Amino acid sequence: MEETPMTTRKVISATRRSDITFHRDGRIDITAHVAKILDMHDGDVINIAEVGDRFTEHFLYVARRAQETCGRHAATCRPVKNGGNYLRTYCRSLARYALRRAGEAGTLSLRVGDAQHVDGLGTALPLIGL
Repeated sequence: MEETPMTTRKVISATRRSDITFHRDGRIDITAHVAKILDMHDGDVINIAEVGDRFTEHFLYVARRAQETCGRHAATCRPVKNGGNYLRTYCRSLARYALRRAGEAGTLSLRVGDAQHVDGLGTALPLIGL
């Protein structure tokens, strides 16, 4: 008896959701998971650092804490919803940098790796796929 091959199609192609999303208009969405790992709060300022000589890794880190800032800063994070830990910021230069590095045009969704201590940055998360 000969078996006929069956077609397989996955309904959900990837089960792990992204941790940070960059949009062309400069909007950057940060999940509560990332905010918790980096101990982020309303008013904290994020940045991306290139680390490495031969192979460059990109790390997301908190550049300034809310209590350290005075005045307006690019990439200042705000909660999306009252009482929620999901954060959002608007920074065109940061979003465009990430989109350009990944070769994307409209939206880029990335996952983060395990938290690491990086000299000069403190606790940082590697951006997987950037």
